[in-house]
Amino acid sequence: MSEPVAVRVPRLNPNDEHAVIVRWHVTAGAPVHVGQPLVTLETTKVTFDVESPADGFAFFDREPNSEIAVGAPVAWITDTPRPVRTPATSAAPAAASSTAPTERFTRKARKLMKERGLTEADFPGDERVDAETVERAARRGHAVAPAPRVPHGVRPLELLPSKVLEIQTLLRVRSEVVPSTVAVTLADARLDERLRRSAADGQVVSLLELTLYEAAHLLGEWPELNGFYCDGRAWSYETVAIGVAVNLGRGLRVPVVKDAATLALRDVASAVRALSLRYMRDELGIDDVTGGTFTITDLSGEGVVHFVPVLNERQSAILGICAARPDGARDLVLTFDHRLSDGMRAGRFLAALRDRLEQRPQ
Repeated sequence: MSEPVAVRVPRLNPNDEHAVIVRWHVTAGAPVHVGQPLVTLETTKVTFDVESPADGFAFFDREPNSEIAVGAPVAWITDTPRPVRTPATSAAPAAASSTAPTERFTRKARKLMKERGLTEADFPGDERVDAETVERAARRGHAVAPAPRVPHGVRPLELLPSKVLEIQTLLRVRSEVVPSTVAVTLADARLDERLRRSAADGQVVSLLELTLYEAAHLLGEWPELNGFYCDGRAWSYETVAIGVAVNLGRGLRVPVVKDAATLALRDVASAVRALSLRYMRDELGIDDVTGGTFTITDLSGEGVVHFVPVLNERQSAILGICAARPDGARDLVLTFDHRLSDGMRAGRFLAALRDRLEQRPQ
């Protein structure tokens, strides 16, 4: 090859704007071959390897835990073992300084800035600007408030870059939806009886697996809870794909049980366990964590008797499973986007789900 080949950060999920470098598998200047893993990257949804697109020598200067934009070169492959001047490193200092502010703004931020009539001059300083920052500036009439002063007697906490990406996603969702929450109470004794009856029939399942199965078969009657709001319209997914929030020491991930409404209880349990095993082995692929239409998060194993789940992108509802209280009852909590549904409809969905969990025989 005569020119260096750029190794770019792929866009695996349309909502991801950045990735985090987890680890390098080669040293700078090392010989590599086509298909050899170069670097492990992490987004809000998945951890994945990026492979070399050519034979040659790999050069890079980014450290682990640093953030890099989707589509940007993370490394370069050359035909010589000596470092070469790439487009990223050969630019004059003046050009570098003129483009640095551009990197502060996400793609969605720039789109909103154009819509709101804002420019880079409206965002002084060097802090990162995302869509939520632009919305705040627009509401203030183009005035960006100075950063709050840090009080005495505090120390900074270091956040993993993956957590920073998660925060950006949560802020973006929060700025776009109108969340509301309802809850119902289940009789734990009836629930235990349901699980025992299922086990006696040869189907040993967990509360999470049973809840996912019943919710999947109900969502067809509540399409507004299996959809999202976009471009001034409400949309409903044609299939039910339920994500399961998992955080067992390897970071928060939401693997998805696809076509859940078509599965038998036994198949739902098998799918959940297979995804959990892939999570523990750090083998979740992008197909495992994309395409969700509804999410369930279960904190019952942590003894949490009540919490408010947070909506995911392009989803209008998320269900939380709580731990049993001393009185033998436990809560199911549903957060939903009020633009698509209302408290009465959401409450009726929860009541129907409660009845199926407590009473419906297999």
